[in-house]
Amino acid sequence: LGPMKLEPKPPKASVARKRRRSLKVEKVKPEELEDTISKEKTETEKTIAKMFDVLKINKKVRLENLVLNRISFAQTVENLFALSFLVKDGRVVITVDDNGSHYVSPRNAPAASLITSRKVVYSHFIFRFDFNDWK
Repeated sequence: LGPMKLEPKPPKASVARKRRRSLKVEKVKPEELEDTISKEKTETEKTIAKMFDVLKINKKVRLENLVLNRISFAQTVENLFALSFLVKDGRVVITVDDNGSHYVSPRNAPAASLITSRKVVYSHFIFRFDFNDWK
């Protein structure tokens, strides 16, 4: 490979540049394109709206009757997904009676001030549901 020189090299001098400060502060607001704004509801939003409309008409509905689609497992999972949004937002409440049946009822969502002051506390639960349960 050849002889190697082990002589130390002097370090390169670094030059610090000063940044120029802009005298004018401009706020940048990008132009919104018409194509990127979606005004149509997604399928999940439509399912949530339909489910809440059913709950407004029938004040107390069994969970199985609201979620279960005996023909399609995929639609059952979509219904359960939509119900999870309603529960998370505080729009519905799920209660269990003495026989172990689950009932879903609509309710008004709590005000934002109650949530921030922690007078209203959300509780979560795990709902196990698979293909064998659906069968």
